[in-house]
Amino acid sequence: MSESGMPQLNAEYFASQIFWLVISFIILYVVMAKYALPKIANVIETREDIIARDIEEAENFKKESEITEHGYLQSIREAQEKASEYLSNSRNKLNLIIEEENSVFEKNSRELMQKFESELEKKKSSILADSEQIAYEVSNDIISRVFGENPLVKDTLKDNIKSMVKR
Repeated sequence: MSESGMPQLNAEYFASQIFWLVISFIILYVVMAKYALPKIANVIETREDIIARDIEEAENFKKESEITEHGYLQSIREAQEKASEYLSNSRNKLNLIIEEENSVFEKNSRELMQKFESELEKKKSSILADSEQIAYEVSNDIISRVFGENPLVKDTLKDNIKSMVKR
């Protein structure tokens, strides 16, 4: 044993080194298998359960949100249909009211037009009758000033004015 060197490379110690290596690995394996690995496995299993539960909750929330969204969209559709129906009914009612008011207005307008036309005819005939008299008086006055008073001219003048007004 005069050689002093590294004992691990010395062949005499190989058997004891292998023995202690196997013992160390067995102890390490037992400790790991009994204590550390179950805890690690438990933590991994717990995490997987938590992740699975979270995924399941997320899917449930997704389903609930889809159901809520569907209900919301359905409510919007129903509200739009009701609004459309209400607008249609209102439009129809307004059209009926407008038609009634139009017919009443047209009836009243026709009555007023007939009344005004009859009054206009009366006034026209009254004015024509008055215009004959006025034209006669003015013409008679002009002729009597220019020519003096002549009864023949007055009768002829009256007939001429009547024929001119009737044209």
